Amino acid sequence: MNMYRQIGEFKPDSLIVSGDFPILTEGIGLKAGYGVLKRGSLIMKGSDKAGYIAGTKVTVTEGESAKESDMVMAVFGILTDDIDTGSEKNADNIPTTVYQSGEFNRDAVIVSGETEVSGYEDDLKKINIYLRKVQKYE
Repeated sequence: MNMYRQIGEFKPDSLIVSGDFPILTEGIGLKAGYGVLKRGSLIMKGSDKAGYIAGTKVTVTEGESAKESDMVMAVFGILTDDIDTGSEKNADNIPTTVYQSGEFNRDAVIVSGETEVSGYEDDLKKINIYLRKVQKYE
C-alpha cells in the first residue's frame, strides 16, 4: 500500500491577492450561449437579471438583422470557477457563483473583446472589489 502518493495537483492562479479583506460570494444565472467562461471573468448583470462577461456585445436578434441591445449593465462580480454556458442562446440561464468582494489580481481578471479591466475599476470599488498589481515569481 502506497500511503504517500500524489493524488492531485494544486496550481495557484493568483486571482485572489489577499484574504485580509472579506471574500463574499453570490449566485447568479449566466446567459446561455457564450461558451466556456473562465474563472476570473468579470461578470455584469443586465437589466434582464442575467449575467454576462464584461465587454460582451448583447444583440437583440440573430443573423443579418442583429443589432446591439441597449440593455443597462452593472458590475456584479468575478466568476469563481470555469463554467460552460453552451452554444444554445435560447437555453435557460446557467447557475454559478461570483466573488462580490475581496482583493484580486488586476492581470488575472478577464474581460471580453477590446475592453480593459481598468475601465471597470471605479464600479468594482463600489461593490468592494479591489484590484491590485501582483508580481510574478516564476
